[in-house]
Amino acid sequence: MPPHATNSRESTSMRDPADLMQPERLGALKHTRLSFARLLIRRMLRDDWRVEAEQMNLDADGVGRGVYAIQTPSRRFSFGVFSHRADSDENTDRIIATDWDLWAFLCEGPATAELMNAQLEELPYVMEGRATPDILVWTRANRSGRFFGHLVESLAAGHQPDIEYLSTGGYLMRSSGYYGNGLNGTKVFDALSGTHPLKEPYFPQMLSAWMLRVFGYDLAEEMAAARSEAAVTLDADIKRYLGTGNSSGLGIIFYLVNHPQQLNAWLRVRELALARAKTTEVTSEALSKFDRRIQEAIQWFDTDESNTNRHFSSKKQIAAELRQARQCLSDISGVDSFEWQQFTKHSESNYEIETQEVIHSLLIDMHPTACEGLENTLTVAEKRDIQPAMTVSQLHSVIKDSYKWAFNFDFDDPHAQHYFWYRSIENEEPRVGLAAETEYDDYGLPIDIARQIHSLDAHLSTAESSQSVAAFVSEHPSLRDIVARVQTVHMLPYAEIYANPLDADFVPLHFISCLKAIWGIQRAHPKSIGWVKGHFFRGLHWRMN
Repeated sequence: MPPHATNSRESTSMRDPADLMQPERLGALKHTRLSFARLLIRRMLRDDWRVEAEQMNLDADGVGRGVYAIQTPSRRFSFGVFSHRADSDENTDRIIATDWDLWAFLCEGPATAELMNAQLEELPYVMEGRATPDILVWTRANRSGRFFGHLVESLAAGHQPDIEYLSTGGYLMRSSGYYGNGLNGTKVFDALSGTHPLKEPYFPQMLSAWMLRVFGYDLAEEMAAARSEAAVTLDADIKRYLGTGNSSGLGIIFYLVNHPQQLNAWLRVRELALARAKTTEVTSEALSKFDRRIQEAIQWFDTDESNTNRHFSSKKQIAAELRQARQCLSDISGVDSFEWQQFTKHSESNYEIETQEVIHSLLIDMHPTACEGLENTLTVAEKRDIQPAMTVSQLHSVIKDSYKWAFNFDFDDPHAQHYFWYRSIENEEPRVGLAAETEYDDYGLPIDIARQIHSLDAHLSTAESSQSVAAFVSEHPSLRDIVARVQTVHMLPYAEIYANPLDADFVPLHFISCLKAIWGIQRAHPKSIGWVKGHFFRGLHWRMN
């Protein structure tokens, strides 16, 4: 059987979309070896990528520039960085901010002096500036206000920083935004095909995030060395321990709504890998291996002091339930034969959703063979087309069958249309407003899939059943997008989230946390109902060579 094939036992072990696609469940998902950041790291290690600092001209304040060469077996990339010290009064992570501690770009080929000089003129104006066709990603970052200075001062004084203090944050540099895929004139990702080493979704962004981590260490060491002849370099274990900081807000909600094929692709491979792992017979060796992993997870959550907000389980509660799960495994270790799904069924009956998903992620990670071949299915076409020959009757049947969840919302109730979503002209960011206070029809964004399904259903109910979709859409052009969406994704079980973002009780954190799991962000924790922070690459390799 090919590695990406699905047998009947695996299929029956995959979760019902009605369970998985609930926002609370999606928000509880954790990163796995199938998350994009970790897929990239494995690609870099497998293919022996080499990263070298070609240029590093920085003063004692960290002002200057750097260039890295990234050599893969087939291509050479460059990461160009411009570093300065932003005014503390202007230093924010907002998309409209104009002052950052660094700007950087990832490009194909060498970052020549001419290209560096040209991009130095453009990068600070990320909303209006222009890249070149060889540039894949623009990015920006700020130094950690709490930890970066402490680390530089420690190294300059000849000793390592206080690791206990660093552990309360976990990063030196925090990023905010990766601009590519044609934005500002960058290369379109569709052009990265064939054997291109960054062809998988999010690989250009993940490589940029990893390079920010590398530069953060080099920047700190260069600054320390410029300040003192007694300066030491940062310990390799500390470099591995720290990651790249990240914060994400309401814009992520639009991504998940607008990219249903990509959402389905990642959730499908995750669920298939989990199904394969669950139907694996548990050996004594596997039991010991999982016990070690669950002990590490307990320590991870025990030492995580981040506030999880009322919408998520506390880290202490997850750690306590993992201890119970470990005891459960110990109790059944003498059973002659059992599969992991017996253990996961126990967890589903006894633990919180987040604890269940931690256990699922651990199972996937300890069964790499369950993931074989799956990463090759993550690149999907996201085009949507009208199927003009389909009849109104057939389309109506599709909605009744595949969109039952949408009819759980009563849009005659003002509660279900409490909010509307729009893009702020002033701040260039997604915003949510109160529908009752605003005439929003002219500029509200179409995030309301469930409400659009209701509207489509009502119009189909009054149309001639034998009428073609082509004729129907010509009579109702405002429904064209939702018709194309339904016809394109209705067969994809994990494409639609069973939620109504207009509802008064809608919790944006669930969408944001879901995409962070897809990216591979660790220790995600909310700062507000619409803002989630976390880390890339914590505990992972920090320099390929």
